[in-house]
Amino acid sequence: MCAIFGIIGKSDTGLLKKMSKCQLYRGPDDQTFFTNKKSKISFGMNRLAVIDKKKGNQPMFSHDGRHLLIFNGAIYNFLELKKYLEKKIIFKTNSDTEVLVNSFNFWGKKCFNYFDGMWAAAIYDFKNNTTFLSRDYVGQKPLFFNHNKNILIFSSQINGIFQAKKDFEFSEKNTLEYFKFNHYPAPLTGYKNLFQLSPGEILEFKNKKVYKQIYWNIGNGGDYNLFFKKNYLNSVRKLFFNIIKKFSIADEKVGLCLSSGLDSQLIRIHLEKLFKKIKSFTVGFNEKTYDESRFIKSSLKNKNYKKILSKRDYKIIFNIIKKKIYFPFGDASLIPTYKVFNLVKKETNVTITGDGGDELFFGYLAFKGFYILEIIKLIFPTFFLNIFRIFFGNLKISDKYLDNKKKISYFFKYIDKKNYEALLLWISNFDSFEEKKYYKSNTVKKSKNLNSIYKLYHKYSDKMKFSQIFFYKFYLPSIMMKADFSSMLNSVESRAPYLSKDLMNYSLDLPAKRNFSLFKQRPLMKKIFKKEFKEINEKKKHGFAFNKREILKNKNFIYKNIKKNLMINSEYFDEKYNFYLNGNMNYEQYLWNEIMLNISRQNLGK
Repeated sequence: MCAIFGIIGKSDTGLLKKMSKCQLYRGPDDQTFFTNKKSKISFGMNRLAVIDKKKGNQPMFSHDGRHLLIFNGAIYNFLELKKYLEKKIIFKTNSDTEVLVNSFNFWGKKCFNYFDGMWAAAIYDFKNNTTFLSRDYVGQKPLFFNHNKNILIFSSQINGIFQAKKDFEFSEKNTLEYFKFNHYPAPLTGYKNLFQLSPGEILEFKNKKVYKQIYWNIGNGGDYNLFFKKNYLNSVRKLFFNIIKKFSIADEKVGLCLSSGLDSQLIRIHLEKLFKKIKSFTVGFNEKTYDESRFIKSSLKNKNYKKILSKRDYKIIFNIIKKKIYFPFGDASLIPTYKVFNLVKKETNVTITGDGGDELFFGYLAFKGFYILEIIKLIFPTFFLNIFRIFFGNLKISDKYLDNKKKISYFFKYIDKKNYEALLLWISNFDSFEEKKYYKSNTVKKSKNLNSIYKLYHKYSDKMKFSQIFFYKFYLPSIMMKADFSSMLNSVESRAPYLSKDLMNYSLDLPAKRNFSLFKQRPLMKKIFKKEFKEINEKKKHGFAFNKREILKNKNFIYKNIKKNLMINSEYFDEKYNFYLNGNMNYEQYLWNEIMLNISRQNLGK
């Protein structure tokens, strides 16, 4: 993993160096720059060397010199692609970079449908004077851009673009999406005329104009082609083992971010089949309801590196990461996640995680809640729903991790809302009532993304399939931002095999009733991996979270870290924060979101 950045329409090495310096931790091994005055292009790259450290440097030309590539990420099926292309092309390196640029050279934009991996890529075509930007199908790797007249600027981090252009205006309109989704859904950012590439998108810049296309919309199901065929139940077990093998290809031996959850435990078993001994990394907490590390121990096959975080550690880590927050998101588990990758860095520069497993196999508790909600709404009239909301929706909840009272309160608090909206509000709690107060308006602002969810909900007769797509498209991106941010701050590559395209194709095209059960946890996963589950001591479902109240309750610390002039409604913040300090936990997510947004604006000077 690396940082890529560039300017199309200008040749400027000095500017590239500034863009490089502000995101050096993403690629500490090598920094390279390419400029061409005739074509007016500037490409830069900070490299974290994971595959072919000696020969895999970028920017890299295609075999015939027509295309120039910089890319951040990993193409896991590059050996299969290389085997096919070797009939036409002579390769000079063992890197996936060379395979990517020559895949584009041979297949054009269609090549992005052939990749199993994570990437943000920029390619320049010297023959047609055209630039292409591409982002992987679920958005594991970030890529920001600005287009202004004849100039296109792009960067892995938003602050990279601020080195080239600073006159961006903050968008109050876009904050609605941020508070509703706990992140800025692509293509939005917090600034006007500054965007993210969307997952599964290709941007083409030619003759001073921008053209976009989606090469794979996962909402339409699986994507099959020359390199991706349909898989069936009896072949998935073998497929998963091969995926773990491909995700383990690196110059250094891969580590494993290990929890007591089914996803990482299943990966552990397969890594132990591949290697005589593996290294895993675990973070725990002193608060028992949040801690699952007590179930993780070293063994003959697995040396586990464990760190138990204290309340003092939370503050220390917060002070480290706050200086690097330029693009905010509301997943507070970035604090323990940062520490996990910090442990990894001491042993290796590449690790595997269980990210994406909950989406793949219906693992979130919210899936069960949504199923129950659908049934209740069919049985009970609105009058009874309002009674349920009044009696159960405002229970006094504690800071314990998802105790029963908290689950009940969250479930009934929004039972009077549309089903698809309730699913979103369980995540963010920023409903229309709070929205009006925050923006001091009597009318509800129109959320473009909420409208997209509405259309998605009515597109699927299978509502559980809708819920799966919802989490892939509107929740997983926040998890991916956290993983990228936390791993890159430690100069570590993080790989997520459950987001392999083969597995996603299989799950997306499978009827939800074969993958989801109200009364069983992960029925399909257990059926496929029946032998492996004999080695897994299954625990109650537990997400990776920490008690953020230990940071938020420190009033002096919070007010020291925020600037009220950068808030849209500082009175609203004060009101909700005072409620929170007096024991009302309902506004915790909003408060965290607001603080992260505020810190990011301070860091960007906007």
